[in-house]
Amino acid sequence: MGSARGVLQAALLLAAAAAAFLLVSPAAAAAVNSTSATLDNIQPLSTLNMAAARVAMDAGSAIRASPELLGTNGEDSAWVTVNFTTPAPTDGHWIALFSPADFDLIMGGKQSSSRINAAGEDEAPAGLPIAPIKYKFANISPSFMSSGSGDTSFLLINQRYDYAFGLFSGGKDNPKLVAVSNKISFANPKAPVFPRLSQGKGWNEMAVTWTSGYNVDEAYPFVEWTMNEKENARARRSPADTLTFTRNHLCGKPANAEGYRDPGFIHTAFLKNLWPNREYSYQIGHELLDGTIVWGKSSTFRASPSPGQASLQRIVIFGDMGLGQSDGSNELAGFQPGAQVTTERLIKDLPNYDAVFHIGDLSYANASWRSGT
Repeated sequence: MGSARGVLQAALLLAAAAAAFLLVSPAAAAAVNSTSATLDNIQPLSTLNMAAARVAMDAGSAIRASPELLGTNGEDSAWVTVNFTTPAPTDGHWIALFSPADFDLIMGGKQSSSRINAAGEDEAPAGLPIAPIKYKFANISPSFMSSGSGDTSFLLINQRYDYAFGLFSGGKDNPKLVAVSNKISFANPKAPVFPRLSQGKGWNEMAVTWTSGYNVDEAYPFVEWTMNEKENARARRSPADTLTFTRNHLCGKPANAEGYRDPGFIHTAFLKNLWPNREYSYQIGHELLDGTIVWGKSSTFRASPSPGQASLQRIVIFGDMGLGQSDGSNELAGFQPGAQVTTERLIKDLPNYDAVFHIGDLSYANASWRSGT
C-alpha cells in the first residue's frame, strides 16, 4: 500500500482541488436573506448575490494585501495579511478573494484578455457574475466597527493565476465593490502542485496524479522515481497523461457560467513493476521545450505487499469528512468543525499508519470548490 502521507495527500489536498460545479442560480441567490441560517450552514458562498454586485469605488476606502510575491522557495501555499479601511464601517462590509486579479473589469462589464484559456476560450465573458474563492466579514477584525480599519489573514494556494482582494459594502444581498487591492501572485503560477497517490491497475503499480498550468505542447509531464532501499538504484522516469476540460464541456448554468473556473491541467503517471514492501522516492516534474525542468515537491511511499503475503497493514478508512477553511473564511461558527479536527489528527498520527483511504464525498456541491481548484 502507499504511504499514509502520500495517500493522505489524495484525501486532503484533492478534497479542495476536486471540482464540484454547483453554485445556486442568481435568481435563487437573490431570494436568499443574508441572515438565513439554513442555507448559510449548507453553502456559505451561495448566499452571495454576485448577480446583483456592482462596482462603486469609494475614494475613502482602501484594501491592501502582503506579501505580493508568494512561493519564492517553491511553496504551494502561503498566508497573506489583508489590511482594509472605510470611512463608514457597517456589519455589511466583507472582504473577498478573487482569481484572476482583474475581476473588477469583468464585474464592470469589460472583457479581460488574461482570462483566455489554453483552448482559446474566454474564461469569464464580460458582465458575467463572478464567484469569489473565499470571503470574510470585515467585522472579524475586532477594531473594524469602531475605527473603520482592520486586518485579517487568508491562506492562499497556487491556483495558476494572480489574485486580488475586494472590499464590499451592502452585505451579501446587494454587494457594492468599494475598493480593490494590489495584485498577488506565486513565483511560478504554473508550477506542478499537490501530488496524490492511488493504487494502480495492478498490485505492483502506483498512480501519481497532480495539477499544473502546463499543457503538453509547452512542457512534458513526468514522475522521476527510485527505490530507496537498494544501493545504486537507477532513477526512472514515467511519462504522464494530461487531461483538462473547458466551459463548453459542462452541460449548463451555473456550472458553465458564474460557477466555472479554469481547472488547469491534470496529469497522471503510473509507476510500474514495484517491488513489494519497498520504499520509493518520487518527484513530479515538467520538461520545458528548451530542456529546462520545473520540479514539484518530492515525497516517498511504500509499495503494496505481494498478493497473499502475510503482513500487518495499519490503515485508516473514513468518508464524508466535510470541508472547513483553516483561515476561518467561508463559514459561520460551528460549520463543519470536524473537518479540521479530522485533518489535524490524521497528520499527527501519520507515522502510525501504512495507508489512509477516503471512501467518498471527497468534495461537495456547496459552492466551495473555488477555494481549491
